[in-house]
Amino acid sequence: MVNFILVYFAPMKLFLQQLMFGLLLISTAQVTAQENVQTVGNLPNEIFETSGLLYFNDYLITHNDSGNEAVLFELDTLSLTIQRRVTISNISNIDWEALSQDEDFIYIGDFGNNVGGRTDLAIHRISKNDYLSSNMVTATTINFSYEDQQNFENNGNSDWDAEAFVVIDDNIFVFTKQWQSLGSVAYQLPKTPGTHIASRVAAIENVGLVTDASYDTESNRLVLIGYSSILSPFVGIVENLNLNGVFEGYTQQSLGLNFVQAEGLTQTTSGSYFFSSEYYFRQTPTIESPSRLFTFQIPVDVPEEPENPEEPETPEEPETPEEPETPENPENPVEPELPDNASGDERLVIYRDGLSQLYYYSIATDKSVFGQVIYDITGKQVWQNSGEIKKKGVISHHLESSIYYLALYLEDRVVSTSFAVY
Repeated sequence: MVNFILVYFAPMKLFLQQLMFGLLLISTAQVTAQENVQTVGNLPNEIFETSGLLYFNDYLITHNDSGNEAVLFELDTLSLTIQRRVTISNISNIDWEALSQDEDFIYIGDFGNNVGGRTDLAIHRISKNDYLSSNMVTATTINFSYEDQQNFENNGNSDWDAEAFVVIDDNIFVFTKQWQSLGSVAYQLPKTPGTHIASRVAAIENVGLVTDASYDTESNRLVLIGYSSILSPFVGIVENLNLNGVFEGYTQQSLGLNFVQAEGLTQTTSGSYFFSSEYYFRQTPTIESPSRLFTFQIPVDVPEEPENPEEPETPEEPETPEEPETPENPENPVEPELPDNASGDERLVIYRDGLSQLYYYSIATDKSVFGQVIYDITGKQVWQNSGEIKKKGVISHHLESSIYYLALYLEDRVVSTSFAVY
């Protein structure tokens, strides 16, 4: 007879304490990230490939990406209707990906570089005075290359793409979108027209696909936006930005959305942001996500320090329970018949087989499952599967003893639960 243990009903007192603590951490992080994201509405069809986003003169400015016209679209923030179209007459849109600004200029990042083969990376700038006074303007250009890129061959999606930058004082900071490494490298170059070599200043790993950035001079806060490989958008936050270590203190939060290809990010007031998403369509399973505008807030929390904090007592270490003997695995273990979810509420359940020591999951749903992710207790992604995913199966990835969090991505929602490996 197969011996099942329903993981979240394990009888050990210490295990239950660890499990409740893990659930508290995970649920708290999710609420913080998701509670104030709001959908403003769908964007006009003319800008379904929106990429950059900028808030200037009480309007939003956006543009389409590669191969489209060299046009900036000005939007009303409430109706989302197009108020103006401003054409930049002396440049083309090779692969426009982002917008930024300083007191005098609007900057356009033409540095989209999916396959890593471009040798004409550029940031164009137009005068704000020209932009306000005419629907036809000209730009000056800042040409640049990365100091450490040696290979320009087309090997598919590369780590030399970029879709995010900010202007700080006299410099521009470009953040790469690493398709292979799922990280980002920050490069620095002057904001003056000419030809420059961008210096590598910092790097971060395993964050996702970074698609835009915004910098708040008042709070010295850097915010990045992007999405995971299964289109779950996130924000990355750096408080008290150190220009010599751009990613120092980086924290990341989910925005609590699915099937949203987040592209443009801009700040309105301190702590308030808009972000835009590009139209996305997938045929199997059928998923269609319109181009939309969203808003969210990042509160400024300044914790008060106690005057005379008492040093906490060191808790006694709990006794380590004796490890049970592990029975021999049968030569041909039979995968157990997992029960269906009788309530039909798409609840995800996880079982541990005491004989094989394997962990099995089961979900009752008529919807397709196209993403499977495991997070650790800190919220860090430790494994993902975006291939063919069954609704009943085994968690084959090796995991060390700890609390984990399994999430299955359905067509219209994410279903998740925690489990413990011991």
